[in-house]
Amino acid sequence: MLFDSHVHFGQFNDRYYTPPQVLKTLDCIGVTRFAYSSTSAVVTDDPVFMREERVAMKELSKNRAIPLLWVTHSMLTKSKDLTLFLDDEIRGLKIHGVSEKWNPEGKSLQRVFSIARDRKIAVKLHTGEKEKCYAGMYKKICQQFDNVRVLLAHGRPLEQTIDVLKNCSNVFVDTAFMPHDHLKLLLKEGFANQIVFGSDAPIPSLFLKSSLTRHLRSRIDMSMKISGADWSKISWKNANRLFGIVG
Repeated sequence: MLFDSHVHFGQFNDRYYTPPQVLKTLDCIGVTRFAYSSTSAVVTDDPVFMREERVAMKELSKNRAIPLLWVTHSMLTKSKDLTLFLDDEIRGLKIHGVSEKWNPEGKSLQRVFSIARDRKIAVKLHTGEKEKCYAGMYKKICQQFDNVRVLLAHGRPLEQTIDVLKNCSNVFVDTAFMPHDHLKLLLKEGFANQIVFGSDAPIPSLFLKSSLTRHLRSRIDMSMKISGADWSKISWKNANRLFGIVG
C-alpha cells in the first residue's frame, strides 16, 4: 500500500501535464492511492474547467484519486465560501505562498481555514526556503485552528517544521523533495505519526536528466529503508488520518 500525498497535474508554465501522463508515472512507482491538486488553478479560476479536470482524473484513476482544491485569491473573490468550486469529494484546500502572496495572519488565510474547519477537510500549505512560505510562519494559525488537519508540504525550513510539529498535533509533513537526512531526523525526533509520503510528481522531472520513474523508485526504496517499522505509517496510515479516509 502506497499513498502519495503530493501529486499534481494540469497547466504548469508552458506545459499541460495530463492525467494519463501522471497516472503512468504513479503506476510505475507502485502508488495505490494519491491526493492531488491541479496547477491549472494558477492560470484559471473557471469552476467548470476545474470540475472537468477532476472528473477526468477520477474516471481514469478508477477512484484512486483524492482531490484537493488549489485555492487562489480570485476564487475567494468569486465565491467567499468557495462553494462555487467545492464538492463533497474534495478532501483538502491547497495554499501556495510563492505563486501568490498569502499573509499567514491575514483574513484570506483565516477564511480558508474556517472553510476547511466547517467542511471537515484538510489544509495543505506549501513551505520552502523563502520568506513568503517558511513553515514557522504558519504555527500560529495551525494552533488557532487546532481542529483542522494541516499538511506542511516539503517541511522547510526543517528546524521550523520540527517546532510546528512539536506544538501542533494536528499538523503533518510530507516528504516531497525532502532530503533523506531530514526524514532521518524527523523520525529520530519522534514524528513517525505525522509524516506522509509525497513525490510532487511530475514536477521533479523538471530538475532531472534521468528518468523520473527511476528517481522516484530510488527515493521510495531509501525512505522504506530509513523508516523501517514505521513505513506503514508513512506510506499510507498517516495519510488516511490526514485526509479523513476510513479503511
